[in-house]
Amino acid sequence: MSPSCVDTLYASADAPRGDFVFDERVARVFADMLARSVPGLAELVRLIGLLGARLAQPGTRVYDLGCSLGASSASILARLPPTLDDEDAAIRIYAVDQAPAMLDGLRLRLDEAIRRGRLQPICADLADVVIADASLVVLNLTLQFLAPEQRLPLLRRIRAGLRPGGALILAEKVALSEDDGLLTRVHADFKAAQGYSQLEIARKRAALEQVLIPDSRRTHRDRLREAGFTRIEPFFQCLGFVGWIAR
Repeated sequence: MSPSCVDTLYASADAPRGDFVFDERVARVFADMLARSVPGLAELVRLIGLLGARLAQPGTRVYDLGCSLGASSASILARLPPTLDDEDAAIRIYAVDQAPAMLDGLRLRLDEAIRRGRLQPICADLADVVIADASLVVLNLTLQFLAPEQRLPLLRRIRAGLRPGGALILAEKVALSEDDGLLTRVHADFKAAQGYSQLEIARKRAALEQVLIPDSRRTHRDRLREAGFTRIEPFFQCLGFVGWIAR
């Protein structure tokens, strides 16, 4: 699998039909797809790395849930101490995704970190993952793909699995209920400016319609509080994409 294929998935006559699926075809172009679809993505991932390195505690676990190709994991790893001189103080990242094709791509990109024991890929449904001894959990553009009724139970399990002082980094595309349509139109303009045709934009929007179900900012904040988080701070927004630190 090439790590840098250009996304023409929805441009061709054999474009996928039906709901969006994280299969091998998507995994092959996913890095390019995200970069051209999510405004501010590079800065968001960079900030996740900076925050993660600050929040991760020695001798604990970091979970990257819905890790896809491992961009958040790689950003955090790049800012952690490079050696494991003290085994008891080592910080290990558990990168979890239920799509085998995504984890195949992650293994290609982060093979050295895996071989050194700094990163462990796990193929699993997030509903089955046990969160334990964690100082940091990352949900980067992941919660929106879970069924709405599964979101609060996952956040509660994350909160229960955090050590004292632990944190959740949550980034999501939000429902812009207060928007008059301007930000939505500008997001489409952004994708067109990255080279996507109107046909590609429309096809992908239709594929994601029943798969990516965003919540409002208020819903996110209220749900985080209901899950047990008491300090919720926004650290990122670009058009309809927002990031929070919850502790």
